[in-house]
Amino acid sequence: MRTIHARELADLVAEAQARPRLRMNLNLHAVPEDPVQRMVIAFEPGTYIRPHRHPHQFETFILLSGRASLLSFAPDGRVVQRVELSDSAVRVVEIPAGTWHALVSHASDTLVVEIKPGPYLPTGEADFAHWAPPEGHAEVGICHEWLRVAVPGQSLRA
Repeated sequence: MRTIHARELADLVAEAQARPRLRMNLNLHAVPEDPVQRMVIAFEPGTYIRPHRHPHQFETFILLSGRASLLSFAPDGRVVQRVELSDSAVRVVEIPAGTWHALVSHASDTLVVEIKPGPYLPTGEADFAHWAPPEGHAEVGICHEWLRVAVPGQSLRA
């Protein structure tokens, strides 16, 4: 039986805070080929998760602590929906396969459980939003700030 204690979660948060990308995951599945991918992800404000999709996999997020927003997008980058995740609002969100989405942290110590079908498939360039800059690009800060506040109907480039 796998258990995760509060100390292990605190260590995961500390590790995320110490990394340049401001996020870290703890895999619960044993191998990338596992038929169900399960992990706890610590992600801090300032981490940039480029909008992307999983063409053949749903994805579920369960908020353990902190506060985050899950945004879904039309292919052209227009925000379709914004879901606020917090202890007093939505705690679980499931994203259908093929949905363009991004997750944004609004509070330190934000932790989510992510579950999706396996095996692990790295996101290919065609499954990253063409309208959002890749990690390391000069415009990442602009895009990340927009993701923090974007509302349905808005586009980054509008």
